[in-house]
Amino acid sequence: MTEPAPAGPAQYDAERMRAMAAELTAHGLTTHLTDSRAGLDLTATLSPSGQHGAEFWIDEEGYAELRYWYRPGTPPAQVTATALRALRAVTGIAPDSLPSPG
Repeated sequence: MTEPAPAGPAQYDAERMRAMAAELTAHGLTTHLTDSRAGLDLTATLSPSGQHGAEFWIDEEGYAELRYWYRPGTPPAQVTATALRALRAVTGIAPDSLPSPG
């Protein structure tokens, strides 16, 4: 009797990636689906008029990134507050559950 092999990482296929692109486009983001030798990835950009955009990127294995731009000179407290809100949103961790500084 052999042990079952562990399942590989779940992957998004082209149909699911196109569905995500359609949903993001419906919410006003500009999307681009890339199918290359390295695999599938989706980039979605929100670019309000006259401002630097925010970008969301996800690949077929579920690795995702969120990037946004701050004007140089933005107070550190504003930058860190935004970062903490984003981390709480994607992890589902309540604000009082994040480690305290120091």
